[in-house]
Amino acid sequence: MQKRVLVASKNSDEDTRYASRPKNSSTAPPPHILIIGAGVSGLALAQGLKRRSIQFSVFERDASLDSRFQSYRIKLAGDLKDKLRVLLTEESWAEFEATCAETQLGETTLNATDAAVVACRKGTLSKGKLRPWTVDRGMLRKSLIKSIEQHVQFGKKFLRYEIDEDKVTVFFKDGGVEHGTLLVGADGCRSAVRRQFLPDGKPVDTEGCCIYGKSFLGPELMAQFPAKHRRWITIIRDQTPLLESINFGESPLSLLLEPVHFINQYRRRDLPADYVFWALIFHGRTSGLNQVQLTDSLKTRASELSLEMTEEWEPSIRSLIELQESSLTTGTRILSANPEIPIWTSSPRVTLMGDAIHVMAEPGGFGAVAALNDASTLAQTISQHGVTASSLAQYEETMRALAKDTIKRSHVMIGQILGLPNFDDCLEVEW
Repeated sequence: MQKRVLVASKNSDEDTRYASRPKNSSTAPPPHILIIGAGVSGLALAQGLKRRSIQFSVFERDASLDSRFQSYRIKLAGDLKDKLRVLLTEESWAEFEATCAETQLGETTLNATDAAVVACRKGTLSKGKLRPWTVDRGMLRKSLIKSIEQHVQFGKKFLRYEIDEDKVTVFFKDGGVEHGTLLVGADGCRSAVRRQFLPDGKPVDTEGCCIYGKSFLGPELMAQFPAKHRRWITIIRDQTPLLESINFGESPLSLLLEPVHFINQYRRRDLPADYVFWALIFHGRTSGLNQVQLTDSLKTRASELSLEMTEEWEPSIRSLIELQESSLTTGTRILSANPEIPIWTSSPRVTLMGDAIHVMAEPGGFGAVAALNDASTLAQTISQHGVTASSLAQYEETMRALAKDTIKRSHVMIGQILGLPNFDDCLEVEW
């Protein structure tokens, strides 16, 4: 079993003699890409490969596509919209467009304890810019699996891989074995592929926490939660009391919310009911729990914790938390990769994408945007340059550059809410 080591220099391309040649070569067999993970990045890459007639298989450890809560809505804007149009098959693109939600431009900031409006401004589009898409993450994955269902296997937990001169062999917990040209680790921030390929590439704990929730827009919520506060993105701020800030430091508590109204809600029965997405963001010490208690509460009682932490909020504002769909509430620590993603010796047999290599501070949806960019870049690289160490080094260089900028922006956003420590002061996450 080979071990990849993080190094400080670029790939020498010395192992390209074992790599698959570009697809237009008459002597090379067609590549077969093995993708671990059916999240946003894995399915998007699969779409790009199908559109380019490149063989692939996707393996997902969950039992089904909707086995777990798909936390949040995401925003897609800029050139990513054009990249997606080229990346997706026609069937997937049509499904994607049909399941998008409305986008209202604007932002409001409220005070949590009295619901006073601190700031409010309607958004505008710069000349020549298109309105961003608002996308439900769960519906996005359903769009991305459209037309490739037969290539996705569920209940397949990755164990390890082995590399030979001309192939990579993947072993699964159920005893299954698969052979391919390239293994792509798209299996999230706890990536098992990354642990074997880049054991030193661990994310860090920012000391921040987030509880994600959904509150459906039924009559009760619309009667209690003011309509003017659910027009667009709204931030609710709960500042640290004076003496507490003096004695223990700043520990603000903030909630980000945005309504999700599906454009085709009355034309399609498979869409979720309209809802308000929300994310309660706080520093770990704000909870008043020790590390063990906090970890357990985020995992097993996130809904109750969200109610406890907002107990002093103004009643109409707190109604959003009180009327949450508790079965969909989930908590997590806010992890992040360091923006200075180390350079490793590229392999013609294994690479990484999405949260597997550059998890980002949420809940801005930055991670999903970066993952889609990775999928677009890797699909184009394989199509144009084949599967070689040099082509993958080119993909990885582009991926690092894009991820670096996005990680910094996500850290700044969450940092302004929480006051996060510098990356160098954060502890690596062990698992």
